[in-house]
Amino acid sequence: LFNPLQLKTGIVNNNLFSLGYECPDSYNPAEFFIKTVAPLPCNEMNWRKTVRKICDAFSMSDYGKEVELQVSYQTEMGEIFNESLESRLKTFKPPFWLSKLYLVTYRNILEVFRDPQFLQVGLIQKMLIGIMLGLCFAGSLQLNQFGVQAMQGLIFTIVTENTFGPMYAMINLFPAQMPLFLHDYRKGFYSPLIFYISKLISILPGMLLDPIMFTTLLYFLAGFDFSWYKYGMTILISILCVNVSVACGFFFSTAFNSVPLAMTYLIPFDYAIMITAGNFIKLSSLSPIFSWIQYISWMMYSNEALTIIHWQNINNITCESDNTDLPCIKSGDAVLEEFSFSTEHLWRNIYALIVLYFIFHVLGYVSLINRLNRLRKNFI
Repeated sequence: LFNPLQLKTGIVNNNLFSLGYECPDSYNPAEFFIKTVAPLPCNEMNWRKTVRKICDAFSMSDYGKEVELQVSYQTEMGEIFNESLESRLKTFKPPFWLSKLYLVTYRNILEVFRDPQFLQVGLIQKMLIGIMLGLCFAGSLQLNQFGVQAMQGLIFTIVTENTFGPMYAMINLFPAQMPLFLHDYRKGFYSPLIFYISKLISILPGMLLDPIMFTTLLYFLAGFDFSWYKYGMTILISILCVNVSVACGFFFSTAFNSVPLAMTYLIPFDYAIMITAGNFIKLSSLSPIFSWIQYISWMMYSNEALTIIHWQNINNITCESDNTDLPCIKSGDAVLEEFSFSTEHLWRNIYALIVLYFIFHVLGYVSLINRLNRLRKNFI
């Protein structure tokens, strides 16, 4: 009756005046309307009759009939709209999964490129580290006993720089994105698989650019013996090492609810794969109880592959001392034997890195599903 969008003050005044209720000129019309229809605790029966009388009079007026006509029209249009909406919902087909993957990946790529830590700090820092390490090793890669030590130290540096940084950078990836993902997942926007793959695709350009840039700077500044085969294989091993490290980071990021808890388990795991990389202990001397760890250590596969690439077909390494009591490595095969490496393992190591990459991602996706199931039970 008193909806300000449908009634005018003058119409209401005329309606009440015809019933014997006149609003004085000094009164606020709104206060007068409220006073007229307000309930009286001491005389509730008369109040009900008054309200009924006013409502009946309004419904019989021309304006009341016009309002009733508008209400009927809007009700009918609403029913037609509901029928049309139900029909559309029945025939609605959700977007194809590739469309969802494209949109979610595009959103994630925007997040990556809008992050100054990734573009300004991450890449610049990796360039500076590559330049610094390259200058430190410059001139030391010679075919003598000191060169053997320098080469193995440089190879191990390449492996560690392509392992720990990328892996720890992924630890907070999924915990930070879980609130947004849970909101979208409960709305049915996309599946966990699309979310996981989109995250992987969005960081893939960086995981290719990072090792290529770092390894190239280090390769030429340190003075590696250049050949397209050695350079290309070094880049390939670096890319595989980085991406296996990222896959491991994905796994630990999805497996644990918080970063501190993930770090608690990741640090001992890192020590295990680093010790079995082949630089700190001869692999053939490992205890049978722990020797199996080397087969899940991508640092060992990367280290052995790079050692094979840069020492195979090297047949003359100088011995500075004529003292036969001092150890002297005279060939590349002797270097490989010193670390229990073999040239026959090159492609085995490459295939093992690829297999570990997929294993860690499968474990990461399974951990994400388990995490969702736990959250769903807690939510219910």
